[in-house]
Amino acid sequence: MHVPSITITAEPSGSVSAKGASDDLSASLLKHAGFQQIDDWHGRRHRLPTTTPIADKVAITTHAAEMLRAAHYDVELPPSLDTARMSPPVHPLGPYTGAELVRTTDRIRAAQNGAELQRAVDHLLHPEHGALERV
Repeated sequence: MHVPSITITAEPSGSVSAKGASDDLSASLLKHAGFQQIDDWHGRRHRLPTTTPIADKVAITTHAAEMLRAAHYDVELPPSLDTARMSPPVHPLGPYTGAELVRTTDRIRAAQNGAELQRAVDHLLHPEHGALERV
């Protein structure tokens, strides 16, 4: 089965353009995201105005790519226009992932007195960096 392809790029002029598939569904999704449709001798294409602020360009192109991918289009998008690639996802537990959380719970179980238990629990309950605060 052929998967329609769309390439979204930043042009030297400062505008962002989407080229490739020219069917009505992709056109509708791009317009919904905020692209303007242009029909000229090059055919149907979509672009963002050069005056669009960079933060808006990134948000619009990321949203357009998400909608197009959900509709089973193959979308090429440079990392500079894709918020999903610009910032790595942050784990809500911060450093308390995997082995660190296991070590902390092992320290709680192995505590031989109240002072050891308090140090281990304080590690989880720290008001800024504790796992409980992060959750």
